[in-house]
Amino acid sequence: MGTMMNEEIFEIGANCLLVIGHRFFAVVEIESEVPGVDLEVFVIIRIDEETAIRLRRAGLELCEVVNRIPEATEDVTVEFKCIFINKNKAFALFDVEDGFDRAVFVRISLDEARELIRMGAPQCTVVDAREHHH
Repeated sequence: MGTMMNEEIFEIGANCLLVIGHRFFAVVEIESEVPGVDLEVFVIIRIDEETAIRLRRAGLELCEVVNRIPEATEDVTVEFKCIFINKNKAFALFDVEDGFDRAVFVRISLDEARELIRMGAPQCTVVDAREHHH
């Protein structure tokens, strides 16, 4: 296989903990490190409170939740990624890079979210990773 095995194929970019009311989500950006492969995908992982507490204790920071889109400058790139709707709350997720890779959730109305989706904006990928003990 040669030395390829030592190279990172994928790396984790932005990652943070999103708390909406009493619901918890780990937000993780997966980025390809392979030249010519343009893959940058956010996954929003629904987790239980205990998992959220453990991740937080381990140092996972809270996601930034703001009311307006962060400003792009010479040193800061701001890229829209997807629309996240959970229950009656909606957000536009932006990837903000300023030396750090950050996930920023901008609060938007449900109507605005539905309109953006109708116009072709992608919805964020959500994976439910909670244990189901029933």
